[in-house]
Amino acid sequence: MIKSTLSLVTRHRQSLARQADMILHRALTDSLRDDFSRRLGTKCDVVDYNATRTGSLTVRLRADRSYVAKLPLRASTEPRLRQNAGALTLLSQLSWVTPFVSARCPTLVLLGTASGYFYSAETALPGRDGASILRAHAGTDELILSAERFIAELQKASLVGSNPGRPLWEEHFQPAVERVARLAESAGEAHCYRQLASYIRNRLAAQPIPSVYSHGNFWLGNVLFDTNDNLTGVIDWDCTTEFALPAVDLIYFLVRTDSLTRRVSFGEALADWIDAESVPFLDDCLTRHCHELSIPTDLITPLSYCSWIQHLDAHCRFGTSTSADARWLSRNVRQVLHRWRLRTTAGRLEPGRWDRPKDR
Repeated sequence: MIKSTLSLVTRHRQSLARQADMILHRALTDSLRDDFSRRLGTKCDVVDYNATRTGSLTVRLRADRSYVAKLPLRASTEPRLRQNAGALTLLSQLSWVTPFVSARCPTLVLLGTASGYFYSAETALPGRDGASILRAHAGTDELILSAERFIAELQKASLVGSNPGRPLWEEHFQPAVERVARLAESAGEAHCYRQLASYIRNRLAAQPIPSVYSHGNFWLGNVLFDTNDNLTGVIDWDCTTEFALPAVDLIYFLVRTDSLTRRVSFGEALADWIDAESVPFLDDCLTRHCHELSIPTDLITPLSYCSWIQHLDAHCRFGTSTSADARWLSRNVRQVLHRWRLRTTAGRLEPGRWDRPKDR
């Protein structure tokens, strides 16, 4: 009887909270529309709006064309939206950006304030996000090929401005390594993580690696496609950096797509990816990508671990609640380091498919 009563009370409170959220979101949407219309100098209509799981209110507007406005619902979300706005501004000013790339990136329209809340507005891109397409049907090969072409065009173009004599990616990647060390400590794997970080440093220091421009969160949810699975746009540029390791964006995309397909964590998918004897289609895709960027394929294993560190670092920098969850730590941190330890025998790393002579 007591449990039943508590359950009713809990459901009632949740219902009231949802109703309060709906009222707030509608009021913020109306305020944002009015401010955007005033700044744009023309009447705007609201197409739809929704609160995302990452803590922002996304409002689609229509005036002379379609726009997307994003407003933070949590204090921790605002820095991400500001970084996204800054990245779009910078991207539009970079001399090496090709028409192919710029046509598939949103353009920042303005920054504003609605009911005291900061918001940013950008042009809307056509297409449906890849995560929705994946939920509708299981085929991903065409999506992957289209995404690979975009990231290759982006990173090859950015090589024009890189300095091969000074690997600028190091000073940007090292802070990420240090932040993730705290997650490894929380997972009880600090020593193993230090060994892995040392292995990555030694492998990447063995030969010069250029810095490239990186999206930083390149996964199906941030990539838009048309009905023929051609990439039409890439959104959410809040994790970008001008000086990143090459191939990491594509590795992250491939592994996270696999994790979504199999419904496992990114950490579990990453560990499986590294231990696999062969993943023909994905291996061919990544090998081709590395050749286009002049990256030896025997660096794919350390670069794969770098994509994992990049993924974890985003949780550290933006203070997501999942990074403190014991189950999340087990699946995304402990799982990877446990599998790393299994691959290490008497201080010597067991060779993976990328490290074998036939792949060089």
